Amino acid sequence: MRLHLLLSVFLLSLAIIPKGRTGLIPGQKQCNRLKGVCKDGGCTTIEQPIGICNEDKRCCRKWWIFFPYPTPAPRSKSP
Repeated sequence: MRLHLLLSVFLLSLAIIPKGRTGLIPGQKQCNRLKGVCKDGGCTTIEQPIGICNEDKRCCRKWWIFFPYPTPAPRSKSP
């Protein structure tokens, strides 16, 4: 009975605790969601800038004719 209780508490805690997500920084993550590429310097003539990945890199995506994904309006953060 005691083992059953301990096992159920353990499984419940595993379900509640969120998994840690590592990897991309927020600017790169948003760029990947918009089907863009982070580039040093700037975008070429057949690409449009759609955001900033970090201080040095810009998020670029080909024009809508070549890569038809709509650019969503950015969500503003509440103060």
